[in-house]
Amino acid sequence: MSPPAATEPVRASHPRRLTLLRALGALVGVALAGVTAVRGGAPGFLERGLYDQAVSRLLPEVPRSADLVLVEVDDRALAALGERWPLSRATWARAFRALAAQRPAAVAVDIIFDQPGSRDALELGEDVLEALRASGLAEQPAGAALAADLEAKLHARDGDARLAEALSEGGGVILGAAALTDDVPAMTPLDDDGALGTPLSLAGTTPRLQARSMAGSIAPLRMAARGSGTLNMLVDGDGVIRRYPYVVDVGGRTWPSLALATALYLMPERAESLMALAATDEGAPLMRLPSPDWMPRVSLADVLHADPGSVGLDLALRGKTVFVGVTAMGLHGQSTLPGQVAVPGVEIHAFALDNLRSYRLLRSSGLVAGAGVLETAVVLLAFALLGRRARTLGGVLWAALSLGLVHLALVGWLAADVGWVLPLLPAWAGLGLMLAVDAVARGEELGRQRDALRRLFVRYPQGASGSLAAPVPPEPPPGSGQ
Repeated sequence: MSPPAATEPVRASHPRRLTLLRALGALVGVALAGVTAVRGGAPGFLERGLYDQAVSRLLPEVPRSADLVLVEVDDRALAALGERWPLSRATWARAFRALAAQRPAAVAVDIIFDQPGSRDALELGEDVLEALRASGLAEQPAGAALAADLEAKLHARDGDARLAEALSEGGGVILGAAALTDDVPAMTPLDDDGALGTPLSLAGTTPRLQARSMAGSIAPLRMAARGSGTLNMLVDGDGVIRRYPYVVDVGGRTWPSLALATALYLMPERAESLMALAATDEGAPLMRLPSPDWMPRVSLADVLHADPGSVGLDLALRGKTVFVGVTAMGLHGQSTLPGQVAVPGVEIHAFALDNLRSYRLLRSSGLVAGAGVLETAVVLLAFALLGRRARTLGGVLWAALSLGLVHLALVGWLAADVGWVLPLLPAWAGLGLMLAVDAVARGEELGRQRDALRRLFVRYPQGASGSLAAPVPPEPPPGSGQ
């Protein structure tokens, strides 16, 4: 007897409904990959923890630096100098003269001298000198000697002038600057951004970091230095720095970071390729991370108090690219990298320079983001085809696990060897949803089959039992002789 006709439309529509639900699961995965691409590329919001573990534990570490050195204003330096932060301009002038004596290749400074030094005593001395000259006493031999002596002492106490002289003697000093955004402490903006030098020419690139204006060191120091670079960082919502902004846009003009400005000074013959690399991922590519002891350190106390002819200091600094910054407890910015504790910002600029010059940038937007969406769609399409061919739920589960592992291996290989960071979770999310749909559908089908068998046994109990039992031969009639 055939089943009731009323159930036929339901059974006929079931494969169509299953296909639709599978397609919706795949669409969710592709949509997640698309949202990640639109938001700037991997890692997405839910992938940050996975990315942090991978980049800090699984990807190859940046080799120890051979020609980058950190000269740090640490607690020992402050104690030896007997000063509080900020250091006086006279101390900085001594420091840069001592560094210049060691002939480094360049000196990148993670500090902005945006305010002039104290001039109270200078103004009083200048008033006395002006009064001496106005009185006519300076025309007498004794008065002229007094005026010359007073002028020399005023110059010696002019910290800004002495620091400017020290910077010009250094020959390769790159000062810090700041792009004024909403999260940067209030600083006095420059009247003319062009005071920082010539903006970069990066056609077709809109930097991720946008600012309303720029702040930098005072004019005498900027003019004495060889250039300036921004010190800004890009901090994700969880407080971790994963991208380094090599460029910043201010009113349609592009300015370099401290790392890029230093690289352009050191390698002018590679300027075009360096700027092309700096434009990767809208000027803020993901970073490979160094080991904790990646960069040699020298205390500013050793630079100031060591013998200028010290062999150790000569080996540590001569011909090296020196980064100068603050590492004293409580003074440096609390910059957190994936899998690491707070790191001074000067160290981030240093290995951003190393990443740039050695082509260790990680890419995740543009072409890479499109490849991530396409790869996610291919993985989910492959599972849809394999899932339809699988006869059992175990076969479907095996197909999902296999494709998930293949996806993981591909994403890991691209990040480690090619430097492409593709989204990881969207494909897994799509596989999980499609697997859940398939599991529910196959469970419902098994339930319908059990219900059909149960109804069959209830309706035909005799026939069902007889069909399973062995046939019994009939008894012979009496008198047959058998």
